[in-house]
Amino acid sequence: MRLAVAPASADRSATPLLVVLVDKGRHAKLPGGALGARAAGLTGPKKPFEGDLRQTLMLHAESRGGPRALLLLGMGKVSELEAEDFRRAGAIAARQAAELGANAVTITCGGKVKLDATTLGAMGEGAVLAEHRYPKPRAGAKPPASATIVTSLKGAAGVLKQARRLADGANLARELGDMPGNMATPRHLADTARKIGKRHGLRCKIHGKKDLERMKMGGILGVNQGSAQPPFLIELDYKPANYKRTICVVGKGLTFDAGGISIKPAAHMDEMKYDMCGGAATLGLMEAIGALKPKGVRVIGIVPTTENLLGANAYKPGDVLTTANGKTIEVMNTDAEGRVILSDALHHATKFKPDAIIDMATLTGAIVVALGHEAAGVFCADEKLQQRLVAAGARTGEKVWPMPTYDVYRDQIKGRFGDIKNAAGRDGGSCTAAQFLFHFTEGFPHAHIDIAGAAWGSRKRDYYVDGASGFGVRLLFDAITNWR
Repeated sequence: MRLAVAPASADRSATPLLVVLVDKGRHAKLPGGALGARAAGLTGPKKPFEGDLRQTLMLHAESRGGPRALLLLGMGKVSELEAEDFRRAGAIAARQAAELGANAVTITCGGKVKLDATTLGAMGEGAVLAEHRYPKPRAGAKPPASATIVTSLKGAAGVLKQARRLADGANLARELGDMPGNMATPRHLADTARKIGKRHGLRCKIHGKKDLERMKMGGILGVNQGSAQPPFLIELDYKPANYKRTICVVGKGLTFDAGGISIKPAAHMDEMKYDMCGGAATLGLMEAIGALKPKGVRVIGIVPTTENLLGANAYKPGDVLTTANGKTIEVMNTDAEGRVILSDALHHATKFKPDAIIDMATLTGAIVVALGHEAAGVFCADEKLQQRLVAAGARTGEKVWPMPTYDVYRDQIKGRFGDIKNAAGRDGGSCTAAQFLFHFTEGFPHAHIDIAGAAWGSRKRDYYVDGASGFGVRLLFDAITNWR
């Protein structure tokens, strides 16, 4: 979707669809009132329109000259408006345009609703996020509508450019997540990383199986043993001049998870193609970083990627794996494989001596039980880093909720035949999984974000669609670029 800005006169032009954002109050009622002039010559169910949040009223033109359709979109009380409300408004406008078959939509504010840089950017994000479809429309299909937002805000074009790039990154993550496992293979993720690197001038390094053997990455290699697909460790490095800090982002790239020898139930196993959504979000983030080129921060995206299948050589419960940092993992459950491949990737991240390490992983079903699909759980012993992520979640609508990191959870994963075991039972499953990961980043601020619920499965609404959500791209871009 193309995003553009226009002066106030644009809301009177012959646009296919005019969307007016209206706050709650008497002036919003139809007919008459402040909106009466815009509604003149339009037909439809002219029922009382109060302007409640997300309330809509569609009117259609009987003659040409002005907008062919007018959508009144309620924004509720102005004093209670948040950026997320504008993000959803942009999405509703884009979806209504698609339903009408309109090739353009103009969005303007009515009543007391006003735009600033934050809410304008949010609206642009919502409009582009709402256009995502997988599979993509066939060649020759009608392109999505362009969106023009009426505003006199200085620098509005730049704000919308950033919004578009961020949404493009999130939509890339969605596309990768939605692709079937026979298409979004580890090699496909590696090829996607190469294209991102080439497109934006990022250093891209793909470590193949022989490299992993040389690097003694027994975690990734162990999980990969049951698969015919080769494993990779993907590395994308954005390194601007005169950077002041380094952030490593690590994303779990398990392209299909059958559970290994500890096989999953057949029901819903098709959804295990989504087990690479952390890796997909990391690639989407690097796409946005490469396109927008923020100053002052080096960002390194790292994705360990493999399948977890059953085969003659598959790793087994009771096996002991030696990781790149020398610690040994006692395998209790081969379906707790995400933390095993992340062990090597997180240790690799420490070699860059970063100011912070942030990982995203569809790690545990337990976090879905705790938080559902509305938020991700963040596990972090560094209070400042945790606060940055929580604040970024509030700004972007990609909410994260702080979870406990008590030492007792660390005690529960002490191994008998290895240093640590990869599973400690159902109780506190997300918390023990986080403590497992912290073994491989000791000495560095580390936030683990369990996105198992947030990455897919949320109900379809506004800019949320069926399938992958792209969660994490906008969250981490905001956190990284607003580092204080």
